[in-house]
Amino acid sequence: MTPTVAFADPKNQTWEQVSEGVTRTLLRAAPGEKRVLIKISAGRTYPQHTHAVPDEVFVVAGTYCDPGVENGREFAAGSYLYYPPGTAHRASSPSGSEGCTILVWNSGVPG
Repeated sequence: MTPTVAFADPKNQTWEQVSEGVTRTLLRAAPGEKRVLIKISAGRTYPQHTHAVPDEVFVVAGTYCDPGVENGREFAAGSYLYYPPGTAHRASSPSGSEGCTILVWNSGVPG
């Protein structure tokens, strides 16, 4: 039996507004894991939050920063960040940048 490949086209996804200039769409959710695509406009920030499980961020496009990581260092497309469980963070894209698109993956069993 050939496994079925699951796919999502972001253009056809339902996008939810999280805050001004920040939208997200759920790509995949299964027990214990979730993958979300998030778009952040320049100068905008995803509200601060924490997760009980690891949070992994891959910068798909643009410039990403988190004021709590290396004094707000900017991360370019292709960058990867790992937030341990319980880490407070807030995703943003600097003013004057092109904004950013990030892929966020949460997985694991809360400890």
